[in-house]
Amino acid sequence: MKRIETSIYSVTRTQLAYWTGFEYARRFWPFFISIPITGILIFALFQGNLYKGLGMMMILWPISIPARSILVTSRAVKRATLPTKMVCEGEHVYFVTDPLSFNYRIHRDQIRDVKVRVEYVVVELWRYRFLYIPYKAFESPEAIQEFRVAVGLTD
Repeated sequence: MKRIETSIYSVTRTQLAYWTGFEYARRFWPFFISIPITGILIFALFQGNLYKGLGMMMILWPISIPARSILVTSRAVKRATLPTKMVCEGEHVYFVTDPLSFNYRIHRDQIRDVKVRVEYVVVELWRYRFLYIPYKAFESPEAIQEFRVAVGLTD
């Protein structure tokens, strides 16, 4: 199996929070539609302060996505902002960081999907955990496709 590696990259805290919020919205878009609509219905159809408050919270709930994405990524920021190189070799995908104390590896069976976005490639693990690699870190679109095949994903 061919060794696949990226150039050295790092992700800023802002990018990490933005990309996580975007992925969260893409995965759970039915909730972002149904909860505010239900809130509007509750707010319009029911009387009483409790119902009005509940309806208003449901209407405003999608606004909390940026705050939630910042909170969810707060532990990963330390690792993601370091200069990193992704290496896919054999049964594992390695993320080599500088300093080396933050290195980590992922078995290819843990990878659920690899999706290409405009600015980044998202490696989706089970339980909705995401790893982001900037698109520019790969040599070419063919390298991304080779990575997908190397981790056992076929189109």
